[in-house]
Amino acid sequence: MNNNSRRKFLKNATGLVATGLVANSALGSTIQHIKPADEKKEMICRILGRTGISLPIVSMGVMNSNNPNLLKVGWQSGIRHFDTAWNYQMGNNERMVGAMVRELNMDRKEVIITTKILLDRNLKKPELAKERKAQFMARFAQSMDRLQMDYVDILMYHDVSTLEEVSDPVIMEAMQELKDQGKIRFPSFSTHVYWPELLTAAADQGFYDVVLLSLNYSMAGDEASLNAMRYAASKGVGMIAMKTQCQQDWYKQNLPAETQRFYEGSLMHSALLKWALRNEQVATAVPGFTTFEQLQADVDVAYNLEYTQDEIKFLEDHNVKLAIQSVCRFCGGCKGTCPHGVDIPALMRTHMYAASYGNMHITRSTISGIEQGRGLDVCEQCGECVAQCRNKVLIAGRIEELKSMQV
Repeated sequence: MNNNSRRKFLKNATGLVATGLVANSALGSTIQHIKPADEKKEMICRILGRTGISLPIVSMGVMNSNNPNLLKVGWQSGIRHFDTAWNYQMGNNERMVGAMVRELNMDRKEVIITTKILLDRNLKKPELAKERKAQFMARFAQSMDRLQMDYVDILMYHDVSTLEEVSDPVIMEAMQELKDQGKIRFPSFSTHVYWPELLTAAADQGFYDVVLLSLNYSMAGDEASLNAMRYAASKGVGMIAMKTQCQQDWYKQNLPAETQRFYEGSLMHSALLKWALRNEQVATAVPGFTTFEQLQADVDVAYNLEYTQDEIKFLEDHNVKLAIQSVCRFCGGCKGTCPHGVDIPALMRTHMYAASYGNMHITRSTISGIEQGRGLDVCEQCGECVAQCRNKVLIAGRIEELKSMQV
C-alpha cells in the first residue's frame, strides 16, 4: 500500500469510527494494520530515563480530546502512552482513558498511563503542609476511582513553578507512600514555566523520575534549556515534551498571507514535532491531537524524523524564525514590566488554552489559579497595558482578547 492509498484508507476507516459505524471488532481488525509504505519499518522508541520504560516517541496528550474512538485508533496505530490529569474535563478525561483500557482489554503491562494532580494554589504556603498533602492524596484517590485502575505508571505533581515546589517534602512524602503501596510506579512532575532551573534541581535531587516540560521551535537557540536537558539525562531523568507544535496563531499574526497559506497544512505541525523529537534527550512527546487527520500526521512522525525538503524550507524561512518569537516561553521576563505585578505568563497560558485549544474548562481552571490581585481583575482596571515581552509576544493584544472572552 503506497502512502496515498494508506492515507485514503485511514481517512475512510476513521470517518466510520467517528460516526460510530464501525463495530469494535472491526476497529481491531482493520486500523491496527496501518503502517508506513515500508512494512518493515517500526516506530522509533526511546527509553524514558531511569524508569527503563521503552516508548514510541509519539504518545497522546488526552487533555483536549473527548472522543474515545480517537484514543482507540491511537492505540491501534501504535501509541502506548496516554497522558491525562485530575483536572481535565472535570474528571471525564480520566474516565474516558480508563474505559478505553477496559474496553480494548489491554494488558496493563503494555500501556503506560500518566495522570497528574493539580493542587489549589492557596494551599502551597509552607504553613499549610498538612492540608496540602491531604488534598493531594484525596485527589489521587479520585483519579484512581475514575480510571478504575489499581495503579498508574507515572504520577505527576502538576504545574510546578518554583524550586520550593520541586523540593516540597510533603508532596515527596505522599508520592513515596503511594509508591510503597504499589499505587504508582514513578513519581514525576509537570511544569508550564521556563524550566531549566527546575529541571536541574530535580536532576540533583534524584527523587523525580520523569519531568513533563514545554519544548518547541521557539527555543531553538536556547542553550540554557538544551544544557539542562543534557544534564538531566546524564542523571537518569526521563523527559517528556509537550506544547511541541506551538498551538498559537503566531504564524497568522506574523507571516505574510501568501506564506500562511503554504504553512497551514500538516507540514508545519510535522516539522515542529520533528524538531522537538530530534532532541534525543526527549523520550516521547504528548501532542494533543483532536482529529484523526492530526493523529495520522503525528503517528507518521514516529516512524521517521528526517526532514522533508519542504520542512527544511519551513524551519529555515527567515519570516518563520521571526514569527515564532511570538510564542510565549513562559520565561517570566515580562513580570517586572507590569507596574501592577500581574502574572503575565499565567495570562498568556490562559490565552493559549482559550484561543488556540478552545478548552474553556482548562482556561477557567488556569485563570482561577492565579493569585488574587495578580490576574485579569487587575487588567480590567488598567487603562493601558505597558507590559513588554523580551521576544515578540503581543501581550496587550492577548489580554484584550481575554477580556472580551469574559473568561
